[in-house]
Amino acid sequence: MDKLIFLCTGNTCRSPMAEGFFRALGGEEKTGLSADSAGLYTSDGLPASENAVTAAGELGADISAHRSKALTPELAREAKYLVCMTGSQYDNLCAALPDCADKVFTLAPGDISDPFGGDLEIYRRAASEIKAAVESIIGRLAK
Repeated sequence: MDKLIFLCTGNTCRSPMAEGFFRALGGEEKTGLSADSAGLYTSDGLPASENAVTAAGELGADISAHRSKALTPELAREAKYLVCMTGSQYDNLCAALPDCADKVFTLAPGDISDPFGGDLEIYRRAASEIKAAVESIIGRLAK
């Protein structure tokens, strides 16, 4: 099965929520793509932030078992799509891996703000924005 990888900075907030929503909304079945997530600047094995787990859970996605991983060139090349949270992440990824540029996209037309370090309300706003954008992507990629 082809893979879609959601990307953010640390892989503890936005991209795990996007991955969780993709699965919770039946994205894998509807698109034939398996969901994954990674961080552009992170260490492997970090849990999703507590507020991300809570906010995603309130909207139907369980990301409590998530552990971060860094995007490697190999992981990027194996993916069918690489979906960034911001335009600057898009630009940085295309510059770092020009051979993958044709499969890099942003999740939404505008940037998804990083809720890292914010209170639960900030995470709830981010989760709602991410869920709506993931629903849109599933609709566009559905078989």
